[in-house]
Amino acid sequence: MKQTLSISLLIIISLSIASCSSMKSTSNTSKTLNIYGSGVIQKPVIVELDVRQTKVTASYTGKVGSSLDALKAQAVSIAVKNAGADVLVEPTYSIVTNKAISTVTVTGFPATYKNFRDIKPEDVPLIKAGILQTAKVSEPTTVWGKKN
Repeated sequence: MKQTLSISLLIIISLSIASCSSMKSTSNTSKTLNIYGSGVIQKPVIVELDVRQTKVTASYTGKVGSSLDALKAQAVSIAVKNAGADVLVEPTYSIVTNKAISTVTVTGFPATYKNFRDIKPEDVPLIKAGILQTAKVSEPTTVWGKKN
């Protein structure tokens, strides 16, 4: 009887320990192509974008219930960080869902900003024509998933 009780107790403890899992929270800011927001006033700055000709790829995995936009932002953030870039140009996304897990893979051209300068009168027609773009920064997102 004692041996059966000991084995039962051992099984209960083992199951309790095995069912515990850690959670992690990840938060990143990813840049895409409008630094606009409440309380933000800025003098226009013109900058050149040095785009590399070789594409980079990165993936991020999260729970199915996570926002796809948040998963995409995480994938972009990883791609930009790994490439040592400032922004990802022409990003394309592949989303694969398997059971309760979604994996977002992003592919795009890494680019860095260079030659910052104040706006000049001759730049205004380019802005009006839509040739020059303003930068848009995605707000930090939090994605919950199992800790690796």
